[in-house]
Amino acid sequence: MRPFILALPAAALLAACNPESESPAMPTEDACGAAALQHLVGQDHKSHDFAKEAKALRIIPPNSAVTMDHRPDRLNVDIDDQGTVTRIWCG
Repeated sequence: MRPFILALPAAALLAACNPESESPAMPTEDACGAAALQHLVGQDHKSHDFAKEAKALRIIPPNSAVTMDHRPDRLNVDIDDQGTVTRIWCG
């Protein structure tokens, strides 16, 4: 009986590590669509309406305070002092 009791938690741990057991609803790495917008890096952020692509959007000027919560569906657009896009990313 004792080996069975020890094997049960081990089996549960192994099942949790199975990649096939992942939820199909897990967001992809590019859930916000940032990859398709990389061509806008280097352009003025006002030259494009980011809101039409994003469910959630943050335009982030230099030295801005931003929350550290991770939202894969949120499009983040970092800009410099002149308003030029320096980075586009999800999070």
